[in-house]
Amino acid sequence: MSFIGAMNFTSPKSEPAKKTPSIGGFLELEETITKTVKNPSSCVFLHPNDRRNYTDEELDALKGRDFAARLFMTAKPCVGDTVFLRNHHTDNLEHASHFNYVRDYLKAAHAVKNQTCAKATLTTLLTMCFDLSGSDYYTFAISLASGLSKYGKNTMFEYDNSMVRGKNEIDAVRGKFCFLMDIIFSKMSTKKFLLDDKQSNIFRLVYCNIKYEKDKNAIYAALFSFTLQITLTAYVALHKGASVANESNWNMLALAVFTFSYSTMVAVATISDTWKAYQLVFKEVGLLMIMDVIINICIPIALTYYGFILILCEEDYINAVLNCSALLFIPEIDDQLPQILGYREDDIIKNFLITESMEDFDTVIEMPEEEFSTLECARRNIICGLQFGDFYITNMPEQGTNAQAGLIFQPYQVTYGIDGSSHEIVPSTTITPDCLLCGIEWQYTTGYPNTTNPRVGCLTLTKIDGRVVLIERNEDPLGKVGINPEKHKLTGLFIITTFQMSEDVIKLRVCGSYNKQNFLKAFDYYSLWDVTDEARAAISDSYERPKRRGSRAKEE
Repeated sequence: MSFIGAMNFTSPKSEPAKKTPSIGGFLELEETITKTVKNPSSCVFLHPNDRRNYTDEELDALKGRDFAARLFMTAKPCVGDTVFLRNHHTDNLEHASHFNYVRDYLKAAHAVKNQTCAKATLTTLLTMCFDLSGSDYYTFAISLASGLSKYGKNTMFEYDNSMVRGKNEIDAVRGKFCFLMDIIFSKMSTKKFLLDDKQSNIFRLVYCNIKYEKDKNAIYAALFSFTLQITLTAYVALHKGASVANESNWNMLALAVFTFSYSTMVAVATISDTWKAYQLVFKEVGLLMIMDVIINICIPIALTYYGFILILCEEDYINAVLNCSALLFIPEIDDQLPQILGYREDDIIKNFLITESMEDFDTVIEMPEEEFSTLECARRNIICGLQFGDFYITNMPEQGTNAQAGLIFQPYQVTYGIDGSSHEIVPSTTITPDCLLCGIEWQYTTGYPNTTNPRVGCLTLTKIDGRVVLIERNEDPLGKVGINPEKHKLTGLFIITTFQMSEDVIKLRVCGSYNKQNFLKAFDYYSLWDVTDEARAAISDSYERPKRRGSRAKEE
């Protein structure tokens, strides 16, 4: 990972400030981390309440760091935590996420080798992720994604007999960490598909119910739905009006075309969802999977064809409308049946995912230690190998949306006003093209020289369409605050997740990747915010555009 230039404070050289005595275990944390990192002199720690000036040596130690968050895990709790966030500004960034469970999960699985403890922590982590609010889950997942980047290269461990014994074990432990976290994120992806995206039809719910012998009688509900939908489709196909041999009534052409168009859209959507269900839920060919394919792929295609002919050949207008409604109802039966039968979808799906996660855990634990390697992670397509970062441009606590603290954590759109000259940075609930930034460049102010809480005085945002937005502080009439000439830059594809500004930008956090192609993979794998079709098209176009320019250049 390339390093970005560090902050350059322009204050004159001052007498080194005396270090404040450590409170609540910070001295132990400093000792633990400095024994583990390659360059102990680079460590800088924020102390409780941060009410002291930092020495020039400490501030100089920040130079050379990039801005991505990293994880550091210890064998023993320090100041109440066992996992610490490290970034450009500090080695122990304040955080609100429950990272301690992550360390306990890894320690129990790797060092202690207590499967009961590991599974208990795994189920606690999954349950917590299921029940977290959206923004709390996203900030947790993004910070973990930053630590898992490049197969765990952004995660470091204390050298200790009860965690990681030495440097020679680091790569294997990182590999195991990726495998263990892959269990959690794969289940979150399935939960998002079935519950959040409402794709839990009767066949998928019954599969979740009977997979681990929870309720074998549930198969009868799936068989009933399958038989009913097949029978209704067969009666439609056998109807005398559903034949090209019948004389067409061209007065029905408009209704037939609209019905055909809608049925086609339904068929395309269900085909895509059924394929995704096979990948995330079934994962193998079986009776329920075959029924799901027949009902949600074959039947919509058949009804699209027969429905067009049936309506086109209908003589009575009201019958044509009723036939249209009936045809559109048939593919919906398997989706409506769980609610009619009173199935508790949330409980069924979450219990299934927790049970499946423990089965996956057993598979990982049975793997020989030598298989936890970068090559093995790549072979199994664990997406932790792609680079994705959580970048703290300014220093702030890691947490989701907190109304009491006046903090919003969600995607921000960078838009232009109606007059075309002004610009706005406003929250969004999804990733739109206006959220996407291919370049972020900033300069800090000179008014806060002895702190690890700098402010951004000049911010340049390059949108994915190439337009540039410049945010710059007004000149200070008293001449006390200026803009540091040192520039810092991120290039790739990013979104702003936290933004607050007064005279200067005082809170700025972004996430994304140096590689545009990694961006969408990370968002899908870690189950982050939804990306609109327009944003996906803009991303695709942004890395196809240079290829087209290169092709034209060769032709010329």
